[in-house]
Amino acid sequence: MTSSDVIVNQRRALMIYADRHGISQACRVFHVSRTSFYKLKAQWLKTGSLAPQVRRRPKMPNEMGLSNKKLLLKLVQQHPSWGPRRYAAAFRQEGIAITGEALWRHLKRFGLNRRFQRLVYLERLQGTHQPVTERTLRRVRQSLPKLFQGLWPGHIVALDTFYVGHLKGVGRIYQMTGIDLCSRYGWAKCYTNLGQDASIDLVENVLLPKFYANGVQLESVLTDNGTEFTGGRFQRMLGAYDIAHLRIPKGKPILNGTCERFQRTIAEEFYQPQFRQRFFRSLQDLQLALDSYLTYYNFQRLHFGLSPNGLIPSDVLKAKQHTLRHRFKKLLT
Repeated sequence: MTSSDVIVNQRRALMIYADRHGISQACRVFHVSRTSFYKLKAQWLKTGSLAPQVRRRPKMPNEMGLSNKKLLLKLVQQHPSWGPRRYAAAFRQEGIAITGEALWRHLKRFGLNRRFQRLVYLERLQGTHQPVTERTLRRVRQSLPKLFQGLWPGHIVALDTFYVGHLKGVGRIYQMTGIDLCSRYGWAKCYTNLGQDASIDLVENVLLPKFYANGVQLESVLTDNGTEFTGGRFQRMLGAYDIAHLRIPKGKPILNGTCERFQRTIAEEFYQPQFRQRFFRSLQDLQLALDSYLTYYNFQRLHFGLSPNGLIPSDVLKAKQHTLRHRFKKLLT
């Protein structure tokens, strides 16, 4: 039964009830105004149907015409790495005056406002041998994997590793990183060896104690398919703590983009300036400096991925710890 059939049955029941008990009581019982009742009755007497009237699609003042949509999709197919300003310049060459901001809004409606989205769409459409149209974009968008999002603190914590560099007298340095996908509260620890020992240590000795101290349960971790996350000992450790393990598809690091961006922020704001200002003689000295930066990141630095005006991750962790979890639990059950 469609939604239209449900509405027709409800309206028919209203008419029958009004015929049996009167209009006033029917409007009071069904919570319908007398004006709405008489409109429905007039529609029934005139057309013999109680089905909802099909309204024409409104024409918005800033809606893009079909020819302009085709031109935009053609430019996306030819130049997927361009941005809205370059697309606007190409429109001006065709004699069409439009701003880059307006084109960005139209790209967002198509699901193409980010460069990687345009590249992924073209990759999928190349396999189907179909032109880039609104219908094919909608079909491809439905088949693409969804980005992982944390609904409440501790729901999903993304993990990743990256190579920091070579420290004289210490050797190769790797960083194991974790970030809560809801609050953007982040953790990082440096190691000299990259393997299951490092990933187990990060979860057991860094994440779990921090979550426990804040009254938050670590429910799942999101990782790539690196050996430090797919090994048997790491899997058994997650099973012992009843932590679910989510993996991104191979060759799609963008699905773990929040953690990748967090690592880039640490590299740009901490490692690059610090390595030019001081010399670290031990792994402990580097970790102390990193912990000091993480304190600034989590408790002082504004994060504009949470709000256009910027929010502090620790404030989000405290504010959303109970309310969001309770709200989403009710929606998901």
